[in-house]
Amino acid sequence: MTMGALLTMLALAAPGPRPQLPAPPAVEPAVFKHSDVIFMYAADDAAYKAYGATFVAWGGANTGPEVKRHRDLGIRCTGSMWCLTAGAKNLHDSAELREAVARDIEGRPVEVPWLFDHAYQGQKTWFGCTNHPAFREHCRREVRRVMAGGADGLHVDDHLGVAQAATAFGGGLCDCCIAAFREWLKTNAAPGELAAAGAADLATFDYRDLVRRHAATRAEYLKVRGRIPLKDHFDRFHLAAAADFVAELGRVAAEAAGHPVLLSANAWVGDKRHTVVAPHLTHVVCETPFSAGRGAADVARALAAFDAARALGKPLAVTGGGGDWAFVKANQAEDLVRFWIALAYAHGQWFMAPHPKRQWCFTKELGTHWYEAPADAYAPMYQFIRKNAEWFDGFDAADGLKAEIVNREPPAGNAAAGPVLTVRRKGPAGPVVIHVVNRDYDASARRMRPGRGVRLRLPVPLPAGMAGRTRLLAYDAEPLAAQVRTEGGAAQITVPELRIWTLVVIE
Repeated sequence: MTMGALLTMLALAAPGPRPQLPAPPAVEPAVFKHSDVIFMYAADDAAYKAYGATFVAWGGANTGPEVKRHRDLGIRCTGSMWCLTAGAKNLHDSAELREAVARDIEGRPVEVPWLFDHAYQGQKTWFGCTNHPAFREHCRREVRRVMAGGADGLHVDDHLGVAQAATAFGGGLCDCCIAAFREWLKTNAAPGELAAAGAADLATFDYRDLVRRHAATRAEYLKVRGRIPLKDHFDRFHLAAAADFVAELGRVAAEAAGHPVLLSANAWVGDKRHTVVAPHLTHVVCETPFSAGRGAADVARALAAFDAARALGKPLAVTGGGGDWAFVKANQAEDLVRFWIALAYAHGQWFMAPHPKRQWCFTKELGTHWYEAPADAYAPMYQFIRKNAEWFDGFDAADGLKAEIVNREPPAGNAAAGPVLTVRRKGPAGPVVIHVVNRDYDASARRMRPGRGVRLRLPVPLPAGMAGRTRLLAYDAEPLAAQVRTEGGAAQITVPELRIWTLVVIE
């Protein structure tokens, strides 16, 4: 029996009757236009209009009427479910689901650490086991429920399922996981490797016996797991099994919706564990760390996610992490969010519109809470993107054309926080847009310090006609003709004032 056959123990139930709905829009090969405005969760019509919304990425259109509402507004929409857990109430109510959870080397359930405040009548929230037939069928039922209205796509939250517990929290050691891992080893491990680990006879091999030679408790296991033979295979098995299950859920979604669907997952692609699922997805929708507590100084993880998505060839729609949003709420750090929006679009990706009612926040002290993002603080940026779609859509990173900062006058308060520059071009010889993003953040004032007289250098001269058509665009200012001069065979362009984000359009 193959691993896939072992993990697919229950047949898919036939979907029930579906309401008659307008045909969904055709799925474009590129999934999104770069000028698209993506909401995370569903919102009311007024919020969609304020931002110019075109897509809702993280569910909220589970029923026929909700799907119709979105389509009437010209918005594509999704259903959403998660592979993380059945939830504390379902676990409390169902002995079958309580059995189908992630288990450690002691056979104990593994609690989801960030859901410590989600309990029901004493029942804690445990990781579900996406290798267990009962939890897998629970997930399928959820997909059928959220796709019954015929939404355009399915979003899978916490797509790693039990693989998250296995790779980070000492889980993934239940009977179903062990049986499936045995099948994985048959085709993915060399005989010599198995013999050296004491697993030459896979018919009787139980990985837990190997683990117990090194650790008897979860705490001990977490300390020594890197030294346990076959641990790399164990992790790869779990990640591959999780990815295969997401692909299966995509097929269930299409059957339930009655048409081909988009498929996304909350996969932070800056972490290699999350890239395994990418081949099965049309796009990625995820929370990405922006290190809000450090202002704009540390965006390395966000940039890593942008770069990874580009390398994978998957469009990426992001929001900040729960801790980032908790910081924004506590400090009214709206300029920081505007910086994140600009940074994502400047790198060819999308930052989802901050939700006016339910932007998820999380801290260890407060647990889950919510930020009501003021539309007047953020919607103008998205309206700017929609209004200037011609300078976003169809542009790609111009890898052979780099720009650099010549100077900033006067020096910014933080000399190390120079602007972020990206160069994007439409076709091999089309117009060029340089995105200039200010990152000189004054934490005490909770705002970006404006840059004065910011001069950019392109290593090539601009033809006279092109230089005369170079313009500066910003969401909070009127268009302005750029000052361009040639020096040493290179073009220099001056941005008189850089507040948050300026587009240098060269056509």
